[in-house]
Amino acid sequence: MSIEKAENKLTSRPPVRKFSPGMYQSDEELISQFVVRNHELKIVLEVLHGNIKSSSCQHVLVVAPRGRGKTMLLSRVAAELRVNDKFSEGLLPVQFMEESQEIFTLADFWLETLFHLAREIAAHNTELAQELRETHAALIDRWQEREIGDHARATVLATVDQLGKKLVLMVENLQALCKSVDGDFGWKLREVLQSEPQIILLASATSRFESLDDVEQPFFELFRIINLERLTTEDCRRLWEVVSGKEASAREIRPLEILTGGSPRLLVIIADFARHGSMRQLMEELVVLIDEHTEYFRNHLENFPKMERRVYLSVIDLWQPSKPSEIAARARMDVRKVSTMLGRLINRGAVITEGSANKRLYVAAERLYSIYYRLRRERDEAAVVQNLIYFMTVFYTETELTEISSKLIAEATQSRAIREGIERAIAERSGIEDSFSSMEWKAIREISNQVSENYRFVNEKLIEKGIDTALEERNFKKVIKIIDQVLTSQSRSSSPISEPKTAELLYKKTAAYRELADFEAVVTTCNEMVELFGKSSMPNLQSQVGAALARKGNALEELGDFQAAITAYDEVVKRFGDCEASQIQWQIARAILLKGDTLDKLGDSQAAITAYDKVVKRFGNSNVTQVQWQIAWAILHKGSALDKLGDSQAAITAYDEVVKRFGDSEAQNLQQPIGWAVILKGDVLYELGDFQAAITAYDEAIKRFGNSDVQDTLFGVSTALLNKAKSLIKIHRLEEALSTCEEVEQRFDILNNTENIELGWEAMYVKTLALIAQKKHGTAMDTFRSMYAKFIPSNKVMMHKMLQIVPDMVATGFPMQNLIDILSSDDKKSDTLTPLIIALRQHGGESIRAPEEVLEVAADIHKNIKEKVAKPVCQQK
Repeated sequence: MSIEKAENKLTSRPPVRKFSPGMYQSDEELISQFVVRNHELKIVLEVLHGNIKSSSCQHVLVVAPRGRGKTMLLSRVAAELRVNDKFSEGLLPVQFMEESQEIFTLADFWLETLFHLAREIAAHNTELAQELRETHAALIDRWQEREIGDHARATVLATVDQLGKKLVLMVENLQALCKSVDGDFGWKLREVLQSEPQIILLASATSRFESLDDVEQPFFELFRIINLERLTTEDCRRLWEVVSGKEASAREIRPLEILTGGSPRLLVIIADFARHGSMRQLMEELVVLIDEHTEYFRNHLENFPKMERRVYLSVIDLWQPSKPSEIAARARMDVRKVSTMLGRLINRGAVITEGSANKRLYVAAERLYSIYYRLRRERDEAAVVQNLIYFMTVFYTETELTEISSKLIAEATQSRAIREGIERAIAERSGIEDSFSSMEWKAIREISNQVSENYRFVNEKLIEKGIDTALEERNFKKVIKIIDQVLTSQSRSSSPISEPKTAELLYKKTAAYRELADFEAVVTTCNEMVELFGKSSMPNLQSQVGAALARKGNALEELGDFQAAITAYDEVVKRFGDCEASQIQWQIARAILLKGDTLDKLGDSQAAITAYDKVVKRFGNSNVTQVQWQIAWAILHKGSALDKLGDSQAAITAYDEVVKRFGDSEAQNLQQPIGWAVILKGDVLYELGDFQAAITAYDEAIKRFGNSDVQDTLFGVSTALLNKAKSLIKIHRLEEALSTCEEVEQRFDILNNTENIELGWEAMYVKTLALIAQKKHGTAMDTFRSMYAKFIPSNKVMMHKMLQIVPDMVATGFPMQNLIDILSSDDKKSDTLTPLIIALRQHGGESIRAPEEVLEVAADIHKNIKEKVAKPVCQQK
């Protein structure tokens, strides 16, 4: 599916309602959106169908906290009663408002019934509906008469007889209604429900209230009670796909299930927020989402009376199931008063209980309220929440052997090395005489120095001193200021600098903005370049415009506007698609490649593959090195996309094609994609379980590039060596695996090279795996301790590996307490690993009280440990 079709599909789909399901929606729309609670729907419909010909009706009460889907379920039932002949011939749904705030007496109840009955039949019997509205208005005018309730009920029953159907009265929040009405309301309503088989009550409540369980209360044993439990993982996954329009695995959806507590309403809010981004992006931006819904959370809090709100804030601030005494201490209130307020909060559906009798604990019904409050209250507490979300982002992301290598492939256009290669290519193809250094900021200095030497109208001392100082300090703000001064000065000069030079400086200005992560400024400056030079017929200026549009697209991606990014890439093709100049052709190829990458990020791998194929088909016969470079990367990215789609053999074919096409080339910039093609082929073979073939592929990469002194190639060789070591572990050639790890350390001295700290850490990780497999617990523990000392929690690769290796160590018999001690030795690091540490403590038999979200993540880790206990590490994938 193309991005355009995907976007149209999303925008044309009626939105799933968060608060008022069914309002201004057709029955067909509502039925299509109802993808969870099917079991409960079946039960309700079975009860109602049994009532059609029964002389004594069974009434139903749906019980669940707010946001669990009560309104959606009742609306779905109403839709079924209308569209299904099996029900529509004998039943007529009459839906009350979600909050029946005008009902205080039984007379009010029947007047509301009359009002909503008229509304329900209006579409099919306008004349009768008008009669009912007139009767309702007349009765309202006679509000002082005692008999208006009897008249209203009589009118309702007469209408039922006329229609030949039973009424299904759908009343929400029955627990709140019972508190607002006269004392005898319940008994009078019960009398009618038991004596008039034409009336069926389908109600909802946020909790089980007293009248349900007290034999002396009117609603005792009146209802068939249906409890709506939290959504299961599969329910969450189905609902997510309906709202967001995107597929998700059970593992991907698990963190959202945990954070929302399986609340359909909260999941809809989150899914709607994520309609145009990936699951990982959503998790990383979840704090932003919560901030954007501040009014929703705040209004919820402000709806509570003062004392209830005080107790509720204490519950959500404690953020774990808590005793009344703990809540009282936090609220600075008497425990008896707190217990009363907790009872009211339970009736509201705002708080739920765990346990029973004296061991009862209280927690917020909707989990995100605790997270919202802690994020808003103070910085330290926000860090706790952010750590949890970050932990979940890593733990629930499917990550295989290719984590390091595929990260570079998937984000090729973002890597510094490749960016610098593009910068050099742009410079070369734009006719700039001097070559650029490998660092982009040095390129800015050289260009600025050229301006200083060739154009005397610029203040030479200012440029020389300012640029040198700014670049030594990597002060990109100063770089931008100086470029602005240069461009301002040349506009007043009698001999201004050339248009290509102006475009060049503006482009380098976008680079400085990018280093500062000011992506709005990048977009603005790129737009300025296109405005100034977009109509030029000069190839070098056209190349700069193409580069600016590509950079604009990249910046828009950073800002989360993927559709606008694709539009920017498409504009390159639209503007220059017929141009034969080589420096323009490679810009076109690059734009199509970037579009493919964006589609892949959006999860549309098939559309991405179509884009990559377009690059190859259109430019495959080019002998221009820079165009060939784009082709190589397009085929690489195609292989990665095919691997994501599960077509491993096609992925291998793609990687082989890179080598076949360019393997004999001596062009320096083609060596990197060739090397990665061989490595990624090995990774796919590893995932297929063909470890010997994977080792052969890694050996080929090492042989091809092992003697290179180019930094990025060294990174590839190191990756090949480490992945080879992992393969050796799988076939239990453990000594070879250890020596391979040592070769990485000796060959590149990466343990002491801060630029390659990730690879150094990876070497220790693989070495520890080999030692675990050898059951050398003491040496493995020492290596793990060193590994933890260099562990950087913010590095997702390291975090993921840490979450893999600790369960491995537990499963193979490493002392539990030693692992806990190591992980707890650094407070900042341990804060990011809280669920892991709790899982270890629970595995050791401890009883831990913590936020439910944390405990559920810990439970999943614990499950992972148990699965690994029965499976040797060398057999684990």
